[in-house]
Amino acid sequence: MLFHSFPYIFAFLPAVVLGHAVLTVRVGRRAAQVWLLGCSLFFYGYAQSTWLLLLCGCILLNWAAGRALAAVQEPRRKAVFVAALTLDILILCCFKYVNFFFGMVPAALRPALSEWTLPLGISFFTLTQVMYLVDTYQGLNAPNSLLDHATMVSLFPYVTMGPLVRSRAIVAQFTGYTLSVSRAEAASRGLFLFAIGLFKKTVLADALARIADAGYRAPGSLSTAEAWVTTLAYTLQIYFDFSGYSDMAVGAALMLGIEIPQNFNAPYRSKSISEFWQRWHISLSNFITSYLYTPMLRAMGVASLTTSAAATLLAMGIAGLWHGPAWTYIIFGLLHGAGLAVNQIWRKKKLAKIPNWLGWALTFGFVNLTFVFFRSPDVRTALSVSGRLIPQGQWSDFTVLNSVLPLTPFLLFRPAVIGAVVAVLFRSSAEMDKGFRLQPVTAFATAALLLVALYFMNSAPAKQFVYFAF
Repeated sequence: MLFHSFPYIFAFLPAVVLGHAVLTVRVGRRAAQVWLLGCSLFFYGYAQSTWLLLLCGCILLNWAAGRALAAVQEPRRKAVFVAALTLDILILCCFKYVNFFFGMVPAALRPALSEWTLPLGISFFTLTQVMYLVDTYQGLNAPNSLLDHATMVSLFPYVTMGPLVRSRAIVAQFTGYTLSVSRAEAASRGLFLFAIGLFKKTVLADALARIADAGYRAPGSLSTAEAWVTTLAYTLQIYFDFSGYSDMAVGAALMLGIEIPQNFNAPYRSKSISEFWQRWHISLSNFITSYLYTPMLRAMGVASLTTSAAATLLAMGIAGLWHGPAWTYIIFGLLHGAGLAVNQIWRKKKLAKIPNWLGWALTFGFVNLTFVFFRSPDVRTALSVSGRLIPQGQWSDFTVLNSVLPLTPFLLFRPAVIGAVVAVLFRSSAEMDKGFRLQPVTAFATAALLLVALYFMNSAPAKQFVYFAF
């Protein structure tokens, strides 16, 4: 069930929020939590019920492992931790990477494998449980009850696409209201953020997707101008698409009185690649730092610029592979790892200070180039599109994109152009959330965003979120 679908907006979400509120007041928070768990499992199994068996199996595995970590002593405790962690990773690899790895084996030695359908959200709920196991093993949180663990892992706002959450930040909110504002204000904030996210997805991201898709369908025919427009369109599309989902996730959780992390904070304003990763997919960035980079650096012994750069490169390469079984994702991760390593060395050695405008231009240009690999179906396409960013021949020709982006005076009012301005110059959703006030102007803005988004939803078929593929 898509967040930007009429059944979700007009049936599922209102029913869940209303049922949760009534049960909380009339029966108690545990009853409301059971309702929330049931609704979340229904939401996850709505697309294909067989995936629900996998999700429930993984929940039971990690819940049992968490309880065992509290019940046994070393060295059995470490053995339980390693075994559970290995099983989580093996399950993810079996569904996501088996064909990719065997594809590198010579054909004569390669076993016959069938293509497995990728279970929805497996990359996200696996990492959520990896974090739970590591934190439990390190004593950062107590083992969950089965009800708490199942609700924490399967909560419908984030189970399919994040943000990634840590158990100790979420579980306490199931049994007590922890927000500093009233329930009415939390629900209003949630609706406001949901409206922003829905507008980002249906109005801006999907308009940009039509341009990017047209360009990537004909990479060998793009002029230089078209190559730049195509790549910029995708860079903006993926931001509005994923940040739109994240806003809707945060908004839906707030309607339930639960606060989950913001995932984006105006990343395209960044003046360095390290700042970009502090603002882009924030929950994944935190995971990479805490659960990949830091353990790798410790394992390498003495921390130095060399070991730090090596750990960064390796961690980002793994993060790239996490996105999908393709060399394009691995190259994307390694490029960002190299960029972060150069950034570390530059700062540590206190080399020349770069003006803000140049830092922004270099960072945005680098991000735009790396997203070419992220979007391309294969490395050959990525290299073809990247090569056409360099002026050659009829550099200003607009034959390929003319049907989706006609060069008319009306161009300035198209969602694609408006989106470019919004991404760079406007306040982020996180900033607007912090400044939220219960005022008539906010109510009007929320209603306007919802109406425009619903109009666009009714005008064109819903496009899947980009991160549904991961």
